[in-house]
Amino acid sequence: MDQQQEQKLARSGMAVSVVAALGASICCIGPIVAVTFGMTSLAALARYEPLRPVFSAATLALLGLGFYSTYRRRPAACEPGSVCAAHGPNRVQRVNRIVLWVVTGIALIVLTFPTWSAWIFG
Repeated sequence: MDQQQEQKLARSGMAVSVVAALGASICCIGPIVAVTFGMTSLAALARYEPLRPVFSAATLALLGLGFYSTYRRRPAACEPGSVCAAHGPNRVQRVNRIVLWVVTGIALIVLTFPTWSAWIFG
């Protein structure tokens, strides 16, 4: 697999993990947002509570895949014409790691929302 395909795979894994985290907490975030905006009929999102463990596991698995893809050892040589050859492997790795940690932070906030939301919203 070349460098660009690895980049696309890592970025799509990060995006899917955030979507899975949102799916895991939609049962708790959805009703609160709906009530905040006066859309009480959207409070029916609470019926997705049984799927929360599945989405949580998917989120953690995809984040694990993202960390593996980003932090694993790569060969030192870059293929000619690749992003790595144009910008250097250190810059590409640094950008990937920053994006991965930002996505991980967002995913953890969303995943743990049902736990800490009781402290905020009473």
